[in-house]
Amino acid sequence: MVEFNMENVQRCLCPGCPVQAGSKCVQEKLNKLKGASGNPGPEDVPGVYCATGKATCEGLDPSQICQCDKCEVWKEYKLGEGEPGSYYCAEGKAR
Repeated sequence: MVEFNMENVQRCLCPGCPVQAGSKCVQEKLNKLKGASGNPGPEDVPGVYCATGKATCEGLDPSQICQCDKCEVWKEYKLGEGEPGSYYCAEGKAR
């Protein structure tokens, strides 16, 4: 089980993932995070879906190649051995 915390938020590659690149919602959340202070909640972060579950933003493109296997969070928690193995934004959190 992946914990939702600032360390994992900062190491997460989801915000730069090609699957999310065309989502206006994701871009708006990223812009809000840049100027935010304090700890954001899962609803404020376009990522760490392995910990939080499916994306709340629309406009994601699952036909694009995800980059989970390059992510330090994915590697540390050995998420390739669990279900789902990637595309947490569409498939839900890691089990």
